[in-house]
Amino acid sequence: MERIASRTVKVKDGEIIIQEDTWPYYAYILKEGRAKVLKNVGGKQVLIGLLTEGDIFGEIAFLGKTKRAASVTADGDVIVEMIARDTVMDFIDKLPRNVQTRLCTMASDLTSITEIYSRLAVLLQNRNAETKIVNMKTFGTEIEKIPEFLRRVVITMERRHSVVVEGLNILSSQLEKKQTRLLSN
Repeated sequence: MERIASRTVKVKDGEIIIQEDTWPYYAYILKEGRAKVLKNVGGKQVLIGLLTEGDIFGEIAFLGKTKRAASVTADGDVIVEMIARDTVMDFIDKLPRNVQTRLCTMASDLTSITEIYSRLAVLLQNRNAETKIVNMKTFGTEIEKIPEFLRRVVITMERRHSVVVEGLNILSSQLEKKQTRLLSN
């Protein structure tokens, strides 16, 4: 195994290791402790992941030649190993071209998916959990006097509405459970 030029740094609880929307100079290996991955969506910090000992992070921006897509903060005191961008890219440049292309595609996909996930998390958190569902029993008497075709349209819309609301409630619950697990680990 080749020796990699790096340096080790202690980071205190709550300190920023990577700042979102900045240019990358280092990739990191979390040697000790835990860290939170946070994404800013509309001025709100959204927890999108938790890093533990041995995790590597910060390399995606190298491959995509973009700014950082998320921030990483220490969750307790941590020790990180910092590896310079040039060192990482020297290793990547030695890979076969098709492997490099796949890595860049994966980096792009991960960046896009992170953006979608974090926006969805905020939307679900902001959504009123008690979305008003039309009570078809009371609504039924109100629509009795409209033409049959329109009544069928309203009933079909209510079914679709119920399915969508149920799906959003399930998705919201799953996301809430995942974030609770991340915070409690």
